[in-house]
Formats: sequence, C-alpha cells, structure tokens
Amino acid sequence: MSTDNQQGLFRHGEVISIDRTRIGYKSIGEGPGIILVHGALRDADDYSRLAIALSRTFTLHLIDRRGRGLSGPQGPEYAINKECEDVQAIREATGADYLIGHSYGGLVSLEAARLDPSIAKVGVYEPGVLIHPMDDAWMRLYEQALLRNDRRGAFAHFVKGMGQTPLTRMPDWYAKWILRIMVRGEKWSKISRLLPQNLQEHREVQRLASSYLHYNSIHADVLVIQGGKSPESTKETMKALHRTISRSKVETVHGLDHFGLENEGAPDRIARMLANFFLNSEGV
Repeated sequence: MSTDNQQGLFRHGEVISIDRTRIGYKSIGEGPGIILVHGALRDADDYSRLAIALSRTFTLHLIDRRGRGLSGPQGPEYAINKECEDVQAIREATGADYLIGHSYGGLVSLEAARLDPSIAKVGVYEPGVLIHPMDDAWMRLYEQALLRNDRRGAFAHFVKGMGQTPLTRMPDWYAKWILRIMVRGEKWSKISRLLPQNLQEHREVQRLASSYLHYNSIHADVLVIQGGKSPESTKETMKALHRTISRSKVETVHGLDHFGLENEGAPDRIARMLANFFLNSEGV
C-alpha cells in the first residue's frame, strides 16, 4: 500500500495544549486507545505502518510532536514538560490510557508516566535515556553550523556526536560527504526541516542524563524493547531501566537496531509484541 493510500485511512484531530500551542494527531482503528509518540528527526507519518498493524485491536493516536506536521512550533520555552502536557491534552481528548514511544518519544513517554500515575501501560523502543551525560561538544558545533545555514554540516556533527557509527572517527568533511550520498531526496528534506527541533530535543536528553532513577516512581506496566543489533551500551541502559522500574520487562527483537522500526516487516513483528503486552491483563 502506498504512503498516500495509507494516509487516507487516518482520521485527523487536534487539541490545544496548556501554553495554547496547537497539537495535531491522526487516529486509526477501534478498541483501547494508545498514543504513539515518535522520535527525533521523525513525525507521525513515519509510524503509519506500525499504527496500521496495531489498529486491528486498538485505536492508535499518532501525535505530531511540536515543530512538525500538524502541530505548532516548539516555542521559546521548550522543554520536555511541554511534550508531556501535549500528551496529556490528547489523553483528555481521546481517553487513551496507553503510550508507545520510540527514542526521544520513549523518553517523553516515561516522563509522562512518571508525572501521571493514571497512565496504565507504556511500551518503549530504546527510549532516549542517558545513564551518564554525553560529551556535548558536538551540540555547539551543530548550533554554529545551523547559524551558518550549513544544515549538512549540522547533521554530520549530530551523527558523529552520537558515537555509534564509524563516521565518528572520520574528519568532518568526510562525514559530511558520506552522509550527502547516503541521505538525500525526501528523507533529507524532512531531516533538514527538523534539525533545529532535533538540537533542542537532544539538549533535553542531556539535561535529564543520570536522572533515570526517578523512574522508580512509575506505577504503569512498562515494556522496554531493544534491538538485537544495538550496541552493548544501549542494552546496558535498557537493563538499568528494567532494574529501576518495578513493573517492567525487557524484550529483544533480533536483527534490528535503534531504527529497526523502519525495516521491512519490522512494524508487524513489533506490533505483535506490543499487542500481547497491552492485551495481557495480568501485567508484566
């Protein structure tokens, strides 16, 4: 099914968050409500296949987080609490008690569950949690590149700064050249538009580094999903979350990495795992 045909399956809605920012979302399916919170450099459209796979049993509400798609800007006072307020506004409009979050969206989901004990279940795929602060020198270089309108350079600093690619050890000019070849067309157009938002979001990731222990107050059942091909540092973080959140379990999807949700066939595999979790009335 083409992307255009997929989009025709969704119902569009919007809410007004506490700071009066418009937050758009799209919905599909019938059954218990789940809000799906996407990652950085992504929007709701990137999770359509996962939502369709889950819509046989649930109603999926795919939020367009601040700064993209159907929603208003991040705003000058952006912080992760704004994202939690946005999720809460959609919960109030839809009655959804479940959350799914990927990467930064997983961090938002955990923060929302920490703040609101009425959230019943949360499924996260490699949430953007840091056990220790990262070296954030790349953020300054990233910001400087944006100020020069060098978006390719900003993206290269981001990819190198994440430290999970051979490009990390390469000169900046070489990383920029390789990424220009690898990431182009509509994919690059979306990434380019979202680079300023991405910087703000990763500043929040850094600000919250080492604060993961406060997730011991989460009352929800939490399923932590990791890719079998992800680095050991990521798996150690997922183990730490499992030890911290009392009502949690960790599942591994073999053959996938951090962006495994985008692999062919992966949304169906992950949807089955999530459906079993949300349908299990006995908890984790």
